[in-house]
Amino acid sequence: MGATRMDLRTHIEIDGRDFLLGGDRDLVDVMSQIEAAAASPPAFVHLSIGDEMVSVLIHSHTRVVISVEREHPPTSPLDPPTPLISDWEM
Repeated sequence: MGATRMDLRTHIEIDGRDFLLGGDRDLVDVMSQIEAAAASPPAFVHLSIGDEMVSVLIHSHTRVVISVEREHPPTSPLDPPTPLISDWEM
């Protein structure tokens, strides 16, 4: 069972500062905007979550890291690990 879009949280770290991307934003579109801004003269990229918005000036030396994580851990239990050595009968 895969995670739905609402189960995922996207963080965009720009020059060491973390921003949370709103779930209604298209991540591929935001990545394209960042790439375009980095390849041109400095340009602003707008990031939002809910009613909050931040504008970040992106240039060719800006360091951007994007990570997507589950908002909540899975509700189903994980399978127990398989032992590397099976039990020996004595």
